Amino acid sequence: MKKETRGTIEKTLDRVAFGFEDKYIEAIQEITTIGNKEEFLLGYILGYLRKLSEVIVLLEEEKITKTDEKEISKIILTRIPEIRKKLGQYLNK
Repeated sequence: MKKETRGTIEKTLDRVAFGFEDKYIEAIQEITTIGNKEEFLLGYILGYLRKLSEVIVLLEEEKITKTDEKEISKIILTRIPEIRKKLGQYLNK
């Protein structure tokens, strides 16, 4: 992955914002039980960020390799504490 592409992914993760409405979470709970709202939303966010990062690589480099996928995983894994903190702040406002 090019340095510039990695920078775009990092900037995107820096700007992650949350906008969950309770009505959507309630709709999901009608289908399946959500035991821990924060953990559910964290999983959703991480999945979203992974796919968004893959799209960034595809747009900037026109292909994605296994190495790129591993690097995306490493980037996101190192940012989990920060993302979790932002999510906690969002849920507790």
